[in-house]
Amino acid sequence: RCYILSNKNGKIQLSLRQSRLNPKSNSEVEDVEITSIKDVKKGQLVRGYVKSITPSGVFFGLSTSLLSRILFQNVSPYFVQKQSLYEKYLPEGKLLTAKVLSVTEKHIELSLLPEDTGMPGVLPESLDLPRYDAEEEKGEADDREKTEELKMKTKRRRGNSERHHPLSAVRLFVIRIAFEIHPSCCSPPSIHFPLLQEAKPKKKKICPADENDSGIEVYYREEEEDDQEKEAAKKKSKIKKSGEAPRLQVSMGFTWDEDMNAVDMPALNQKEESSESEEEEDPQSKLKKQTKKEKEVEKQKKEKELCKLEAALMDPSRQPQSADDFDRLVLSSPNSSILWLQYMAFHLQATEIEKARAVAERALKTICFREEQEKLNVWVALLNLENMYGTEESLMKVFERAVQYNEPLKVFQHLCDIYANSEKYKQAEELYQTMLKRFRQEKSVWLKYASFLLKQGQTEATHRLLERALKALPTKEHVDVISRFAQLEFRFGDPEHAKALFESTLSTYPKRTDIWSIYMDIMIKHGSQKEVRDIFERVIHLSLAPKKMKFFFKRYLDYEKKFGTAESVLAVKRAALEYVETKSSTADT
Repeated sequence: RCYILSNKNGKIQLSLRQSRLNPKSNSEVEDVEITSIKDVKKGQLVRGYVKSITPSGVFFGLSTSLLSRILFQNVSPYFVQKQSLYEKYLPEGKLLTAKVLSVTEKHIELSLLPEDTGMPGVLPESLDLPRYDAEEEKGEADDREKTEELKMKTKRRRGNSERHHPLSAVRLFVIRIAFEIHPSCCSPPSIHFPLLQEAKPKKKKICPADENDSGIEVYYREEEEDDQEKEAAKKKSKIKKSGEAPRLQVSMGFTWDEDMNAVDMPALNQKEESSESEEEEDPQSKLKKQTKKEKEVEKQKKEKELCKLEAALMDPSRQPQSADDFDRLVLSSPNSSILWLQYMAFHLQATEIEKARAVAERALKTICFREEQEKLNVWVALLNLENMYGTEESLMKVFERAVQYNEPLKVFQHLCDIYANSEKYKQAEELYQTMLKRFRQEKSVWLKYASFLLKQGQTEATHRLLERALKALPTKEHVDVISRFAQLEFRFGDPEHAKALFESTLSTYPKRTDIWSIYMDIMIKHGSQKEVRDIFERVIHLSLAPKKMKFFFKRYLDYEKKFGTAESVLAVKRAALEYVETKSSTADT
């Protein structure tokens, strides 16, 4: 039953809501019907279906007439580059729960994030995708590291400033006076003392601590605050303007005494380190360019390998070499038991027993229930697996399940064969005894047990089994059972006893031409030529229908042509003429 919502332009819209089908029922409505934007409120949890996925986001249907949008950053906390990944995990028509983020007159924005909906994420964590907030967290961590480094530098520099000689402040003052009074007599102090960079004057609040500080300490504080400005000033000093005259460059600083040298040397070392770092940056940039080229080359190689792989997969004569290959094969032919058995054998070769069991269980669930023989093949393979690698308990569990889902007689017979092939004769004997009690009216059970006994050399037990079979089976089956027992005796037992069985049967049922034919075939294969000719002579003198007699005369003639002489062939022809003449004379009379 369904409710017709509308019938316009040849399209019928239906509804399966219980509130429409049974309006009198008082059952609670799980999803309130949404017909317009007014029915949607901010912060509300709604359910709907995925309509489509576009570069601008996921379009989400709340009803037949109302469509909303979900931005990719609100679909999943993970950053996804390929839209196909969304299409895989968000197929069209999938039912999902979303939270309303904002509602305007024309648009509805939703969110599928787990923290908003309380439901599991649409993309699994096993994909190892980067998160949207990973870069922000990384930036914050870098900022924290920089601030910590600045604090450590400040502490070091303050400690160094405390160790400076008090006269250093006086020397700094003298240099400044010399530069201000006689700018031509010496170069600016920034050249000799790179740490003493000219900075813009800053307005500072005077603190008691600042009043008592030495000049060196104040200088270091200014450097810490304007670290970035100093680097920019260094770069500007390197670039010379065309209109300016070159300044005097002094290779060594003022060497008034050892203390000043101690100040100069770290500055020079810093210059050398900066130049070395600049030289190291150039080859790094070159390496980056080279890595991009290498990446392009690797990408081309991967594309070629993919092309080769696709061509190999399309080759029909290609044999599967991995689990993925078998998965593709079983997906294309899910009802083929041969493919499933090959898949199991692939895992068994690698001694992966549990995986082989899993493949068998998967095959039983996948193969269509109408394909009974295909399912039975998988059950037999699973029985073989448990017999070889499992325990008796696990084998019995699989056997009981197989009996429930298949014809019990076939499952019993297959398990008997498995026991016999694996030389577990005691278990096979017990199972045959169970079968004789459960399927005593089935002729195949008696014959299969007789074959098993004869292969074990138990001829006397086979004779007793024949007597039991004739008592248990209906009379109409007796001739066929005796004939089949006799054939088994010829193959695995006593040929003389088999001949006796045939002779007694033919004497009781002389007109059973099928038994005569079987007897002839067996004697031609196992007996002597004299015995075969005796049987043919007995048959051609029976009073059978002309059509059947013609069949036996023809067989006799073919046998003589193959194994006899020209005289024996003429003898068979004369016997056939005599039979025809006698039949014609009797017909005339």
